This record gives sequence, structure tokens and C-alpha cells, in this order.
Amino acid sequence: MNINRFMAAHVDQMTRQNKFEVEIFGPAGIRSRGLRCTNINIPGKQIVFAEMSEYGGGPMRKHPNKVDYGGGIVTMTFMCDHTFEDKQTFELWQQYIHDEGYGFQYQDDYTGSIKIRQMGQDNLSVYEVELHEAFPQNIQEQTLDASASDIQTFTVSVAFRSWSSSFENSPGGLLGGLFNKFKRKIKSKVKTKVQDKLFGRL
Repeated sequence: MNINRFMAAHVDQMTRQNKFEVEIFGPAGIRSRGLRCTNINIPGKQIVFAEMSEYGGGPMRKHPNKVDYGGGIVTMTFMCDHTFEDKQTFELWQQYIHDEGYGFQYQDDYTGSIKIRQMGQDNLSVYEVELHEAFPQNIQEQTLDASASDIQTFTVSVAFRSWSSSFENSPGGLLGGLFNKFKRKIKSKVKTKVQDKLFGRL
């Protein structure tokens, strides 16, 4: 098959890097929709192997001995509006990790979760990753510059223990594919109408 012909026929179904959503669930009811998140990475996963032999001098065999969830760190960048709402969220979350009066807290009291969704061309989720036992490890410094006019941003590094994923469009037969396509079209129209009511039509 000619790859250019394939791409021309299916390019409207390809996902884009700039179509994503982030949802943040911290401790004690801390929550954010991440509407101003401009950059985030979906972590990888690696099975780590160790080499060993069943007998001395024999050929080596690889045996899995642990799972590396992408280094356990995800970096997020946010634009700052006049309320600095997103930075307030993460600074408050860090206060649940370390309190000046009481020191460091128990892990169960400060961990949360973060959901990262890759959206399709219809603005509905096609792939979701949830970070488990997550917490903001590092809020990076911000730069102030009298000669610059760029939008202010801040970057936070979120540590996590593991992640799990889910797929919205599992491969199926002809009827299953048609049903999923019809269902997504209905959901897309409903979501668009809700957003028009909330934010106005652009």
C-alpha cells in the first residue's frame, strides 16, 4: 500500500499533540481541571531485566526484576492568569507534604492522582493515563524580566509511583466500529453544546 495514499485517507483521524486534557486530584479536596496546562508528558514504561545463568559459565538469560514507570516524574507547565490559581493549588498541595509547625506528613495524607487524556479530532478522549500516588515534588522558579512581554508561566515536577492506562477506541469488527463512531459523534455534539453555554461560541 502507498503510505501517502493511506495518510491522505486517514489524516483526519490522526491525533494531535496539542489536543489533551489534564485533571488533578490532590489531598483534602484539592482539585484542578488543568485548563491552563500548556505542556505535559505522558510517561513511558520499561521492564528492567537482569542477566543471570542457571549454572556457572553457562549462557546468560535475561530475567525481569522490576518495572520502571518512566522515572516516576512528570513535568507540567502552566500559564498564569491574574489569580495564579494553578500555582496556589500546587503550593497548597506541598503544604500537605511539609508543614512548618509539624514537619513532614504521612504519605497517605498527601498523595493524589493526575489524569492525562489524549483527545481525538472530535475533542473526546481516545487514551487516558492515570498517575497513582502522585505529589508535587518541585515547583520551579519563575523569571521576571522588565524587557519581556511573554505570558508568565510556571513549571512543576510531579512524582508518582505507578500509572495505568485505558483506551476508548478498542479495535473491533465492522458493526462495533460503526457503533463507536456514532456514539462518539453524539458525545462530541453534546460536549460542544455544553462548552458553548459555559464559554460562549467563538
